Amino acid sequence: MNESKSQQIIHCPQCGENKVKGTASAFKSILALGIFTCVTIIGLPIGIILIISAFVMKHSKKRLTFHCQECKHEFKVNTNTYDDYLKAIGQ
Repeated sequence: MNESKSQQIIHCPQCGENKVKGTASAFKSILALGIFTCVTIIGLPIGIILIISAFVMKHSKKRLTFHCQECKHEFKVNTNTYDDYLKAIGQ
């Protein structure tokens, strides 16, 4: 098996597959959009709101939600499993 360690940690409880995607990429996307929006004077308030919402989302329980890419099941993992996952992907 040529799986990465992060793929061995979280599996879908419905189908057992390890092809899952978390919400961590949403944080990076919203943060990048907020920073890009702050470039203009008009976009500054919107950019600040996006940056604040990105950090609120990063520290909320929503970050524990994963989506299976095979069966489209949405599920949550406990905090310890999520911390192990972050260590495995190097964050």
